[in-house]
Amino acid sequence: MHGATGQPAATERAVADPRLRADIAAIVARIPPEEAAGEIADEFRSRIVAFGRLSDTSEDDILEGVARSLRRWAQSVTTGVVPSDRDFDPLREWARARATEGVRLEDLLQAFGLGGQVGWELMRRHARPEEAEALLEAAGLVMRYVDRVSTIVTDTYLAERELLVSEEERRTKNLLDRLTSDAMLDANERELADRLGVPVRDAYAPFAVVMPGRSPRRHAALAARMRQRGFTLTVTEGDRVVGLTWKALDVEDLDEGPDVLLALGEPAPRSELAESHEDLVILAERGRRLGLRGAMRADEHLLELLVGRSPRLAARLRARVVDPLAGGEHDELLRTLRTFVASRCDRAATCGALHVHRNTLVYRLRRIEEITGLALDDPRDLACVYLALGVGAEPLGPS
Repeated sequence: MHGATGQPAATERAVADPRLRADIAAIVARIPPEEAAGEIADEFRSRIVAFGRLSDTSEDDILEGVARSLRRWAQSVTTGVVPSDRDFDPLREWARARATEGVRLEDLLQAFGLGGQVGWELMRRHARPEEAEALLEAAGLVMRYVDRVSTIVTDTYLAERELLVSEEERRTKNLLDRLTSDAMLDANERELADRLGVPVRDAYAPFAVVMPGRSPRRHAALAARMRQRGFTLTVTEGDRVVGLTWKALDVEDLDEGPDVLLALGEPAPRSELAESHEDLVILAERGRRLGLRGAMRADEHLLELLVGRSPRLAARLRARVVDPLAGGEHDELLRTLRTFVASRCDRAATCGALHVHRNTLVYRLRRIEEITGLALDDPRDLACVYLALGVGAEPLGPS
């Protein structure tokens, strides 16, 4: 941040001690750029759920944006020159682009936090015992730099989103946030609810809508239309529509044709709505990733929600089940396993879907067990297979 003079704040100072600065620069110089980029990418994909729904272009742009910030930081600690405010103009343009695309601010801030963690871990890994003092100084620099970048991204993102969101939606969003808790509404909030035609109840049903391939503005138009048609607690959240309802809602009410996915939750007490909202977002994004359309009900996808709420455990399941079958030589085995699970482990149905003889299927399943170490007739191992493939396999489809 900058004061009235336009000079960097004290917390963003360069390292004053030339010896420490030289040691930090030496540590940074030992880190291969491709190693840093690879570790950042791995962390993002395993820990940020939203990456599952980004296009390749957007994902690459986010990775490059964080990598570019790390390079800017590395240059500053190497040269001792603190970046000026103008040096962050490309970051501001980057943040505006993400806001327009509908990427959530929380995901962007999490990305920079993870980028800082990876940067620190790489420095710790490449530091020598005699550089402990420099490493300690570098830790503080990393944290201060991530704070500065996060502030710039937050300010720019919110300013851009302010231009995209209508006053009507802002009021609705404020009321929705208040109702997504068990706190008592004050007089002004009750007056707003009455003016909007929202009954104040103890429970509401959450929902989320995604329209793959359509812009955030198209989602905003859907939210506005739903509010006009009586689904008053409807707002946009990037490139999805979310809300609460106290009456029945179905795909036909959206008037968007068949190319839409509606995730529906059961009515929940206000104190549980925040968590229920997260479930619906996970469900909707999973459906988007798998190309589903129609209505999905949360209670029919509880196992998928368990996996979706723990990306790191999901990655470990995939590593145990899918990774041993990765590679061209095992493509047929992996396809067989996916078909076997999608066919509810019915061997006759699996043979029919794959157009193979029963003996061929028996042989392939035995090879899968040998390679993975799993027993497909063991309920526990079979559950692991189902959950691992449920993250990326074709499901049985929404209701």
